[in-house]
Amino acid sequence: MTLSPGPPPWPIPPSWTVTPPRRATATTDTLPPDTGTAPPPASAPVPASAPAPVEQGVPRQAIVLLAPDDAAARDVVGAVPGVTVEARTLPAPAVDFAGVYALADAVARAFAEGAEGVVVVDGGDTPDETAWALDLLHAGDAPLVLAAGPGGAVDVADAVSVAAAAPAGSGCLAVAHGEVHAARYVRRTGAHELSSPGAGPLGRVTAGSVRLRWRPPERLTVRDVPTGERTPRVGLHTAVLGDDGELPAALAERCDGLVVAGGAPDPVVRALATAASRIPVVLASATGHDAFTTTSLDPRKARVLMHLLLATGRDRDAVLAAFVAAERPGQARL
Repeated sequence: MTLSPGPPPWPIPPSWTVTPPRRATATTDTLPPDTGTAPPPASAPVPASAPAPVEQGVPRQAIVLLAPDDAAARDVVGAVPGVTVEARTLPAPAVDFAGVYALADAVARAFAEGAEGVVVVDGGDTPDETAWALDLLHAGDAPLVLAAGPGGAVDVADAVSVAAAAPAGSGCLAVAHGEVHAARYVRRTGAHELSSPGAGPLGRVTAGSVRLRWRPPERLTVRDVPTGERTPRVGLHTAVLGDDGELPAALAERCDGLVVAGGAPDPVVRALATAASRIPVVLASATGHDAFTTTSLDPRKARVLMHLLLATGRDRDAVLAAFVAAERPGQARL
């Protein structure tokens, strides 16, 4: 299994179609092609290192729902047969990293108190970045699910079904309109619309049955939890045609770290030469460059990772080393 974008090339065993108790009988067929991603070839073997799938008939039954007090989503308590849902008040919406840390603390507390899965209903404008930050901060194996449609009872009920049935080690998953997305690949494409460009949805939820299209990717997690005492400023610059490097150079002067999206034209490389010796500068691009450490992450996801790493007190070299480790195959504690 590698960290490259896209679904792993192996068939989905029948046990990867999982159903919470007393729900509709699950089928064993794979999903049809979606968002330009064809099903994995049937002839590919399952690697020995692949995580064991959840056994059917043994779903998680104790789910904690973190939602605003006034959320209509609380109506789903008791709506998923065989699953006990405990509703708790969500901390303030995750509109900044302080909100993400508070949410991550609430999630960790729920797991410590016996929750087998946690569903978060968050009304923030960046569900894809929030899901990725929670994925990096959640070191446990129990599933964490973000319902991307705040107040949408159907999405939340689907999220509860996913939390009850997702494989151990799934990390944070995002659910919207019956689709399940891995935090690593998901992007917001509308008010409450999500997609996973290049990878496609991880699976679907139909009448409470969770059908996985491919296995969750091997996870990256940050080994140290930020305390919130340090609030680094991480810039994101998109290199464009005719970029003379003045803007990213000016941005770097005010930042503790910088992610450059797109390419790295010579004027940008020259302009950032001094900054790159002082702060971590990472190029989020499909093509590498000798001047910068390169990541395959979406630029906004790379910015979130850099922020969390800097917030734990890492210096420039440690941050760059973590990005290098993130590109290697396999799970990584950064």
